[in-house]
Amino acid sequence: MQFHRISVTSACLLLVALDICLGTQCEDLGGRWYNQLGSVLVLHHSQDGELTGTYETQVEQKHGSAGNAHSHIVVGAAPYNKPASVFGFAVMFNSGGSTCAWTGQCHICNGEETLMTSWLLRSRVTTCIDKWKSTLIGQDTFTRGRPDNSPTYNVRIVPQMKRDTSQVLKNAHRITKRDASGGPPIDGCNIHGYWYNYLGSQVILHRNEDNSVRGKYHTVVEKAEGASGSRGHSAVYGITNWDQVNSTLAMFVVWNEGESITGWVGQCHMCNKTEVLETTWLLRSKVKTCNENWMSTHHGENSFLRDEHTKGPGRQFVVEIAGRVGEVLVNGARITVSLHSVLVVTTTVMTVFCHSLW
Repeated sequence: MQFHRISVTSACLLLVALDICLGTQCEDLGGRWYNQLGSVLVLHHSQDGELTGTYETQVEQKHGSAGNAHSHIVVGAAPYNKPASVFGFAVMFNSGGSTCAWTGQCHICNGEETLMTSWLLRSRVTTCIDKWKSTLIGQDTFTRGRPDNSPTYNVRIVPQMKRDTSQVLKNAHRITKRDASGGPPIDGCNIHGYWYNYLGSQVILHRNEDNSVRGKYHTVVEKAEGASGSRGHSAVYGITNWDQVNSTLAMFVVWNEGESITGWVGQCHMCNKTEVLETTWLLRSKVKTCNENWMSTHHGENSFLRDEHTKGPGRQFVVEIAGRVGEVLVNGARITVSLHSVLVVTTTVMTVFCHSLW
């Protein structure tokens, strides 16, 4: 009987230990990862959700297209201490000649931590009409273990980049819609400032001298009600080249505390004397198992302009863009109005008007 009690106790302790060990998997993405081609990704996952690190690529479209640097800087975002949340990261190659953005999710596949990702590789083109040949799309799977016969590199984690995002947003709100400051004087398109896509969503971008991009994104569309979170806006993390004219760029927005993430890659162009931010995007949604990876990702394109060229479909909550369907300004204050309320008021007014005619 005593032996039986000890065995049961030992078994329980073992189960608890296993539960603790398994529970920590995919919470912290920090450390070294290898993809199926032997490329090496080293991540530092900070508690504020930022991803930084280095990337050693083993492939390139043609010799030299990845640049001469042995180690490339990684910038990204992922909720911390939330197992199986979605994430995104980007790597800039050859001083902005191309930029690759990955979106993905960490799963436990066959007992092993696995980063299942999709990627967009944007290469710089010289004109607006050349964008058709600018972007490649594919998939990568990263694991903690090195694949067989892959090269060995001495990779180290870069120090965490400290930034005050609130100050960046504060500075971004001071920018006027047509202000193109925020960088060295160049003859070309500057991503700094306010942008609007054809749906009416707004993004505010601020680029920094360390090549990072920060800002805020206000969406007016979502796949399902509440998918983007209760506020409809979120912080932007990204990367571009501070000094390079018409550099490629990547940016990410995490929605609803890690339930989904959108990653854009693109390039700013002067099209018919108008600044246009041409982008391609991946929307990665959280799925439950490795086998559901096939249905996790949507793909599309966005063109952002300086002026709001459409009012967009709107939402029932405030998205901090005046004049949107679903919100009005009263004495300078913005209030939310639901579609039902608008219909009720409209019906009442029409009824009174008709009675007055009778």
